[in-house]
Amino acid sequence: MSKNRIARNTGSMSLGVLISRVFGLIRDIVMTNYFGTSYAADAFQAAFQIPNLLRKLFGEGALSAAFVPIYNEIGIKRGFAAQFKFAVNVLSFLTTILLIICLLGIILAPWLVRLLAPGFNEITYLLALKLVRIMFPYLMLIGLSSTLISILNSHDYYFIPGLTSAFLNVAMFGSLLIFINLTGETDLARLAVVWSWGVVLGGILQTVVNFPLLARIGYRFGINFRTGSEALKALWQRFIPGAVGLAIRQINLAVDLILASLLVTGSLAALNYGNRLMQLPLGIFGVSAGVAVLPLFSRQIAGREWKTLSENLRFALVAVTFIMLPLTAVIAGLGEDVVRIVFQRGAFDQTSLIMTNRALVCYALGLVFFSVNRILIPVFYANGDTLTPVRISVVIVVLNIVLNLILMQFLQHAGLALATSLSALVQTFLLIRYLKKKIPEIEFHKYTGNIRKIFLLSLFIF
Repeated sequence: MSKNRIARNTGSMSLGVLISRVFGLIRDIVMTNYFGTSYAADAFQAAFQIPNLLRKLFGEGALSAAFVPIYNEIGIKRGFAAQFKFAVNVLSFLTTILLIICLLGIILAPWLVRLLAPGFNEITYLLALKLVRIMFPYLMLIGLSSTLISILNSHDYYFIPGLTSAFLNVAMFGSLLIFINLTGETDLARLAVVWSWGVVLGGILQTVVNFPLLARIGYRFGINFRTGSEALKALWQRFIPGAVGLAIRQINLAVDLILASLLVTGSLAALNYGNRLMQLPLGIFGVSAGVAVLPLFSRQIAGREWKTLSENLRFALVAVTFIMLPLTAVIAGLGEDVVRIVFQRGAFDQTSLIMTNRALVCYALGLVFFSVNRILIPVFYANGDTLTPVRISVVIVVLNIVLNLILMQFLQHAGLALATSLSALVQTFLLIRYLKKKIPEIEFHKYTGNIRKIFLLSLFIF
């Protein structure tokens, strides 16, 4: 029954994410057509990444990982009324914290852009500064949206939550295309401004689309700033180590941004385009599986159902590996053709094609490890252990920075992508090693036999 639930929930989430990713692909096609690997593309990517460095802390990362197990435990022991009270308490504090962070981000934007994109010339810097001030409120919107999605996932609603990113993508390319058709504008800086306002509009849509489902569950608007709740204290105790761990991992993204800004114009844009193509299968299968298993693993650990947990974990790992290893082989062999078909038009020229393909192939080498890590880390969180992933993250960050500095000397921006993939490989082995110690009931040896077969199949495909 649990395996069926994993498959059903992952399938529902994957379908929603698939639709979102299709719209995301359209968004990327529109962006590459008008911006290519120009200075405006670099400015937008830098500006968009700055608030996104905090997104995983309050979005689908540390907060959700701490919130879901506690929320489900409250539901099992005390019922829905207590769940509702806890959720409103968390959302009240979260809204206040995110609002303060957004205001600070807008005020400190000049220093943030200089710090994270030191290689930008004055024109690119000024455009990035303008765009980051426009887009910082997106952090608050996605933070609230992700917590609402966590609530819905805990009540087995996956399709519409998985679909929310589609609203962001449609808002972005829709805003730009409407603006161009109405005005005939071709100036890249002005188009980048419209593109950024589309991000904010998309964030609003991502949030409000969850309201009808929440109402169906029984939620209603409320404010609760109670500070003495034991559940809230437990949330912060789990959230803080997880947030530190994610903050450490975000250093990797910040370093990539800094180093890419020092390379030739278009390096940051090419890295993003390659990463976006790699994220298409990762988001559909890897991320969806990670989101779908957390509530289920939380309930099984709370009920001490170790054998069922072990079987379901193996099922989830084999499923994503079966998909990701062959896809890695396909991307390695046909990556350039994929990039050409999808992106090569308008401002996206031959140089853009070569740069993007190199980034894509290097990112794709870590595809299976990114996916597996998305499933392994929730097991720690479901077990109430947010400290071990933090310790592993420290090692991975140091390793990634060292590899960045070495590999960029030989591969330029592609070296940054390859360093990310190699770091993910090491992270996988460390997560498995420590998970064996934390929960010895999990039988990983049954997983390795399946992996060897899938690896041989992938070699045949390649």
